[in-house]
Amino acid sequence: AVHQYAEALSHQHRVSLAGVVLSNGTLLTADMVNQMQSLGLRLMISLDGLGDGHNCHRSYTDGYGSFEAVSKAIDRAVSYGLIPDISITVSGRNIEGLPELVEWLLLRDLPFSLNFYREHDRSSSDSDLHLEEKKIIEGMLKTYKVIEANLPQRSLLTSLADCANFTAPHLRTCNVGQSYLVFDSPGRVAKCQMDIDDTITDIHDPDPLSRVCENLEGIQSVSVEEKQECSDCQWRYWCAGGCPLLTHRVTGSYNLKSPNCTMYKTLYPEVIRLEGLRVLHYSS
Repeated sequence: AVHQYAEALSHQHRVSLAGVVLSNGTLLTADMVNQMQSLGLRLMISLDGLGDGHNCHRSYTDGYGSFEAVSKAIDRAVSYGLIPDISITVSGRNIEGLPELVEWLLLRDLPFSLNFYREHDRSSSDSDLHLEEKKIIEGMLKTYKVIEANLPQRSLLTSLADCANFTAPHLRTCNVGQSYLVFDSPGRVAKCQMDIDDTITDIHDPDPLSRVCENLEGIQSVSVEEKQECSDCQWRYWCAGGCPLLTHRVTGSYNLKSPNCTMYKTLYPEVIRLEGLRVLHYSS
């Protein structure tokens, strides 16, 4: 109903609209899949590993893992012709199983993206989730080797290195504080889903986006050209300084480089190389 309402408004104002359902996949039914298809909605499902590689991130409140339910949901969507995008959260817990997961997805020709774990208030005590630099780099490079041996037909430029987008230069990693907002189930509006408890207004506000843009407290998306440690970096317009909320939580500033900077600089050349190999492979 929300999507249909948005579609009606988009036609009225001549604005293009793309809809995606983000899901953990545990309760996906055939009826839901059919409804998404009839509405032209995309589906994105979170899958962080095979078996325990996923369950260590996403278990039910009784401690039982959700991998079986999620894998069945993926198969169900595919069987009905709705190809899901797979969102993979990479952390210290699941990095060793990442090559196996990516090979599983490549053999099924499923699109996916690799996203680094971002600490939030409810997970800050889980030290094994944190991104230990050397361990993450080693695991990512092993994963890239798997991709090189199973090059997909679809582009890799937006999927292999966390927040990086190599399709076009940009000054900000995301549009937080600019043209983006989130709201929770009671209708309170915040700048970012990772900071959803820090609300600014609610959906009864006639112009909630303006309230978000005017707010100078909380998360700020600073142009990469204003970041002190990014101005001379060759990757600055592709990285844009990384997630601003993560940077602030680690450094206390929005104007400094991402704490993942070394990982990014190590991985970016490999992403470009893989995309080049992919283009050469399929050009023939």
